[in-house]
Amino acid sequence: MPKYGLTGGIASGKTVALEIFNEYGVDTIDTDELARLVIDRGTEGARKLKEAIGEHYFFDGALDRQRLREDMYQSPALKKTVESIIHPLVRNALDQWMRKDSKSPYQILCSPLLIETNQHETLDGVIIVDTPESIQLARGIGRDSCSEDTIQKIIAAQLSRHARLKHATFVIDNSGDLGSLAQQIHILHEKLSHG
Repeated sequence: MPKYGLTGGIASGKTVALEIFNEYGVDTIDTDELARLVIDRGTEGARKLKEAIGEHYFFDGALDRQRLREDMYQSPALKKTVESIIHPLVRNALDQWMRKDSKSPYQILCSPLLIETNQHETLDGVIIVDTPESIQLARGIGRDSCSEDTIQKIIAAQLSRHARLKHATFVIDNSGDLGSLAQQIHILHEKLSHG
């Protein structure tokens, strides 16, 4: 079964695009969602994380994600510690998903680090949700209630738009409205379903 990667920069619209593919009955998985699930309250991942980074990132057993994310962009050592716990757990969950049977015409793996982690090399193609940086910034501030400075740092830490587009098999332009995004996905879904 063909497996495609879906990626884009922060606030480019990856999650919305993935939801639209889901509406067509496509079997999808989102590594951001997996990363949340593997360290959810009461999981082994949460226990390991608390041991490694300390209680002060947890409130009532739940991780303060926003505080951790902001601190991770300030501290490479903290980022490395967190990733050393989360990445293997996410990889295991992904491996299980890759091996399972599916009735979907194709599968989509959504990952913000698809290219940086070379996941794209094991897939049949890469779908890039492309958005100009100015729009990413405006959407990111509105969505994540992060400061402009934090969103800028995240954009700067990610693969550049130009470098990302070099890996694209398909590009979805998300600089317009939801209708335009949905229309492009409809056309791409038809193409991927009928090869």
